Amino acid sequence: MVVAVNPIVTTDIDRACARLRQGQLVAIPTETVYGLAADACNLDAVQKVFQLKRRPASNPLIVHLADVAQSVHWVKAVPDAAMRLMKTFWPGPLTLVLPAADHVSRMVTAGQASVALRVPAHPLARELITRFGGGLVAPSANRYMSISPTSAEHVARQFAGEDLLILDGGVCPVGLESTIVGMLPDEPPRLLRHGMLSAAELEAVLGCQLSVGAKGDLRVPGQHHRHYAPHTPAWRFAAPPQEALQDAGTAWLWCGGAVKSAGPALDLGPEPKAYARALYDALYQLDRLGAERLLIQTPPDLPAWAAVHDRLNRASQPL
Repeated sequence: MVVAVNPIVTTDIDRACARLRQGQLVAIPTETVYGLAADACNLDAVQKVFQLKRRPASNPLIVHLADVAQSVHWVKAVPDAAMRLMKTFWPGPLTLVLPAADHVSRMVTAGQASVALRVPAHPLARELITRFGGGLVAPSANRYMSISPTSAEHVARQFAGEDLLILDGGVCPVGLESTIVGMLPDEPPRLLRHGMLSAAELEAVLGCQLSVGAKGDLRVPGQHHRHYAPHTPAWRFAAPPQEALQDAGTAWLWCGGAVKSAGPALDLGPEPKAYARALYDALYQLDRLGAERLLIQTPPDLPAWAAVHDRLNRASQPL
């Protein structure tokens, strides 16, 4: 007889820590999104992350640490500029890409000589990593390219039928993945992925302007052209197509400009941080309705919305 297995949701940190030490996976809350965590030094466990997510081995993982001091184990050296960012923004939604120490597994770095590190701000994540005593890889706890989870419920939905422990830390307060900055030798600091920690905030600490985009063939998480995407076909619009407003099979996601529609609709409002916090949950809600298509109002073209634009551009197409 086959026994059905489903994710277990718990707040028991000791149970989660024990599972990680056994080489198993645990979904953990962070301030950005829930991560699918494994011991970063256990290659069998790291491989399970790739397998469960269906993530290609060419996509590197972020190593989550308890504090700044742990970073020295993972890198060849910490540049002064990187240390300033660490001391200012860690714990928080910032990932730094640095030269990897020789002993760091290239399975974690996807074959590259650089490693991505961050110290999450969520208190459960920090306590778990501290008790565990080492680094955890923790990419978003979802199937590859699908909507990132910002609650334990989202994770359980993504991995229904899987033997997975989920550490429930409530709803993620930031709601979008971390900002990624490259700090590699002989290069200026580079903004590699937009997050809710803005370029302006980073530049104020660095004392210089960030270059934008990866140089050469450097790979970082979350850069696939299709990512963070619902199953429902999704399009972005500046002005709503009038005929669609009368279509009950069209779902809508508004940015403070909602008008009456025949189909289901959510309005996340015009404030970027509140919108970002609610975005993935809104996509989960609308995706469950079985609509024929989802139309998303394009947010303002302003720096505060850069991370939201990045996610929407990968989750939808222009109308």
